[in-house]
Amino acid sequence: MAVLKVKKATVYAHQTVTEDIVTELQRLSNCEVLSLEQQGSDPRKEQIARKTKEIEDRSADARFLLRFFEPYYEDSRGVLERLLSDKPPVTLKELEDLLKKTDINEIAEQARKIERRLVELRATLSYLDAKQSILETLEGFPYDLSLISQGTKNITSIFGNVPTEQTEKLKSAFEDASGDRGELFFGFTGEKAVQVPVVMIFDKSVSSDVVEAASSVTLSRVDFPKDLEGTVEDAKKLLAEERKKLLEEETNLKELAKGLSAQWVPTIQRLFDYHEILRKRYDALLQGQTTRKVSIIKLWVPENALEIFKNTLKRYEDLIEVALEDPDPAAGDDPPTMLENPKWALPFEPLTRLYGLPSYGGMDPTVPMAPFMFVFLGMCLGDGGYGLVLSMLILWLFSRYKITGDKRNFFNLLFLGSVSTIFFGAITGSWLGNMIDAFGSLAFLRSLKNSVVLLQPMENPLNFLGISLALGVIQVIFGLFLAMWENLRKGNYIAAFGDQGGWIALITGLLIFGGFSAGFLGQVAGFAGKVLSLLGVVLLVTTQGREKSGIVSKVLSGILSLYNITSYLGDILSYSRLLALGLATSAVAMIINTLTGLVIGIPFIGVVLAVLVFLGGHVFSIAVNTLGAFIHSLRLQYVEFFSKFYSGGGRAFEPLAYDTKYVQVQTAEAENTR
Repeated sequence: MAVLKVKKATVYAHQTVTEDIVTELQRLSNCEVLSLEQQGSDPRKEQIARKTKEIEDRSADARFLLRFFEPYYEDSRGVLERLLSDKPPVTLKELEDLLKKTDINEIAEQARKIERRLVELRATLSYLDAKQSILETLEGFPYDLSLISQGTKNITSIFGNVPTEQTEKLKSAFEDASGDRGELFFGFTGEKAVQVPVVMIFDKSVSSDVVEAASSVTLSRVDFPKDLEGTVEDAKKLLAEERKKLLEEETNLKELAKGLSAQWVPTIQRLFDYHEILRKRYDALLQGQTTRKVSIIKLWVPENALEIFKNTLKRYEDLIEVALEDPDPAAGDDPPTMLENPKWALPFEPLTRLYGLPSYGGMDPTVPMAPFMFVFLGMCLGDGGYGLVLSMLILWLFSRYKITGDKRNFFNLLFLGSVSTIFFGAITGSWLGNMIDAFGSLAFLRSLKNSVVLLQPMENPLNFLGISLALGVIQVIFGLFLAMWENLRKGNYIAAFGDQGGWIALITGLLIFGGFSAGFLGQVAGFAGKVLSLLGVVLLVTTQGREKSGIVSKVLSGILSLYNITSYLGDILSYSRLLALGLATSAVAMIINTLTGLVIGIPFIGVVLAVLVFLGGHVFSIAVNTLGAFIHSLRLQYVEFFSKFYSGGGRAFEPLAYDTKYVQVQTAEAENTR
């Protein structure tokens, strides 16, 4: 439940060991490099910049190769294995050796030639498609196509499309303009065609008259391909032969690309990651300051990593000097935020990061949120059968795939939610809905099921609603207590007792007095409720207008602030969704069981249909209701709980590390454990 403290480390290193130090820091993966402004030019930095440019060029080649080859690459791993399993391990030495024996520029040039030719082939095939479309419309044309494409010494032509309703008008105008020195041909179209292809062949001596006749209608001229000759049928045959050759060449090139992808993609992926490692390393060198003999590197180092940081640099102690200091906000320091939580709370940590990290020195909400999220997931999903299915699925995934990092935390969170779901399903008697009661073959389980039932939300939802609202009250007041504690820790006592203490007293007092009015609590409790409510009102009225000027404005603002009680009541009522979602899950499951019972009696296919409805329906219900339970439980944390005490605003820790996409670089310690 803590934000790790960091130290600002300044390393003064001799130029001869600077790159080695940065390499070691990257291996440690627990130091964030700060950017320092360089005073004047420095030949060494210019040299590093040139190296960085070379690395970026090679990385660009690798990026191109992956973009080109990956569509042709068939990964031997399944989809789930690629998504869930850890990246394949590799050492930095293996990557260095791979770079030495691989000419990535030569591979890139070969791939570019294939890509260029494929682009040319696709453009040519597209052009052939256009010519084929034209030939389809000229079916039955009686002359050589060269009359249209090239003409003769005395004959020319116009090819285009004319609206169907204007064909007669064009025919009349053309005959008047050309007389016996021209011929009109209308191409082939479908019955509902909006436009009709038209060929006008005429003597050049009447060109101006024909052009004028064509302008009397809405004629869209089309450039006729200059290389179309012979009859329409002959041209089609030539096109088919040319298309066949081009398609064969395209197929051969794709097979070549497929073979090259199988040969090179794993290698290029590794080299891409290696180039990214080198690029980040040299970028870190560029972030520092340099003199003729010394480099200055500033770093954020977590306090719990200081010992290993010092031990790593100990071998260079004769050539370096290290200064450590605390962050100084007055000097413009912006330290990063790192979370440190107990192991049981780690599955909930990604939810905090998803919302926004706390500011440095602020409160980490992960531990306060975790128990509520655990309970709410179970209440929202609320079916023991669904919980069992979900938990067994997650355990199978853990046994089948090596899942690590945030992916494992996410599945651990779902597993905890499934455990909570089993518990709430057991105490509400929901096992795949009313499956045990609906099917006679499961009657032997009814006494066992009923023996642990404590609540029946479908029959008496008010009890479950009361529990939901009570949890809402607890979490809202707990959030106010956390905000109060944070203000006390910072020494802001007026905010602690006025902003949070007043509302805690008022809400608690109203609830106690409400219990007395309903007959649940005695006279003493009723009196205590009145006193607490009055105390809360006094605190709020006297403190909520403290930023206003003038006594009247202060008192008026304090009185008006009491209206915010409606906001707190609205927040508490939001927790009724715990009942609504739990009921929805049970209701959907019961409907699926009812449908299963209805179709099972259908002759011949009833059993098959029943199995399909039962399995398909419940699988769909598990997926949809698990998603709904997760989203709505998370909403209660973010909107109703976090809003009381947490604002985020922190910056994530971004260490210099082996940040790779395709492989996992093993350090020496990790290699020894393999």
